[in-house]
Amino acid sequence: MAGNNKKDSSTAQPAVDFTKAKELREKVQSEIVKVITERLEKGEMTEERAKQIAQMVLQQLPENINHQKLIEVIPTLDDHFQELAVAIVPIMVEYEEKMKQVVDKKLKELLDANKLDEALDVTKKAIEFEKKLT
Repeated sequence: MAGNNKKDSSTAQPAVDFTKAKELREKVQSEIVKVITERLEKGEMTEERAKQIAQMVLQQLPENINHQKLIEVIPTLDDHFQELAVAIVPIMVEYEEKMKQVVDKKLKELLDANKLDEALDVTKKAIEFEKKLT
């Protein structure tokens, strides 16, 4: 039975990752739709531009995208369509704040346990990850 528990826990993580990815992807898409809709209604965007953005978003954010890839792709969505920054930036700021809290908690635990090498390793990984987001 212990083997089953181990198997269950190893398969649970991909399911959690997929669920997190799906929720984040849907949030990003929803915010982008709001931007497109508002700009179309105000005459600040052409229908052609809206179609180009929608096409790019569908290509970059497929339904089967994993969470890690999604986090790498989201900051690039406004590279060619600057008007998406109003949708993308708040989502990334929120994500970065959550990650900072997780890293800070882990660092505190490691430092309290006097695991300085592990704390340094976590810090280096966090810095490298942060570089990928910008």
